[in-house]
Amino acid sequence: MEKRKSAIQKLKDFADRTHRKIDFNEKAFPSNAIHPLTYYRRYVSIPENDYNQIFYVCFGDSRKLDNYSTFSGVFFPLDLAGETQICVRKKQIMDKMSLFGKKKSYKTGIDSFDSQVVFEEFTAIATNKIFTNLKIQELILKAFDFDMRLRVGVNMLNLDFIPELKGRTYIGIYSTQNWYTNLSEIEILFSLAEQLKGWADFIKEPDLVGQL
Repeated sequence: MEKRKSAIQKLKDFADRTHRKIDFNEKAFPSNAIHPLTYYRRYVSIPENDYNQIFYVCFGDSRKLDNYSTFSGVFFPLDLAGETQICVRKKQIMDKMSLFGKKKSYKTGIDSFDSQVVFEEFTAIATNKIFTNLKIQELILKAFDFDMRLRVGVNMLNLDFIPELKGRTYIGIYSTQNWYTNLSEIEILFSLAEQLKGWADFIKEPDLVGQL
């Protein structure tokens, strides 16, 4: 019987097939009498092209129990205030229940977008127009149509293990539930990130005004 390929091996195959570079690491933390299980910390980084501007990144640390112990997605650097943290996701049924509906969150003021999303986090020292831009809103909704588990976030994850992103502010389209290993799915994520980056770079004078 053929040995089942690991996620890292599948991503290595993807990089080979698409002629992309890949950086990966897997570190084991051996078990002991107190913790009889072996834990692993893994990561993979694949740049979209030789310009090293957009990266497909996977991370997993079985020692962690928080919401960011596993994630994968596409990320690109963008000059924003270092304190900025923003996370938007698709609105779910639970969000529409009265118990949850009373909680105030950031609104862009564009009803067609606000009615479909929830800002889980919005901490922005400087203002900017990124999330009020209609083209960017369209791309965010397109990402959620591709996979409703996705988030679009600014500085929500620690990506310091990627040299090109270490210490920089960034935007990402990512999931905290799984690693994407399917070639076509990763290419879709790259395409979404490329379009999002194009519009984000186009916006010259940030001016995002929160409405609570």
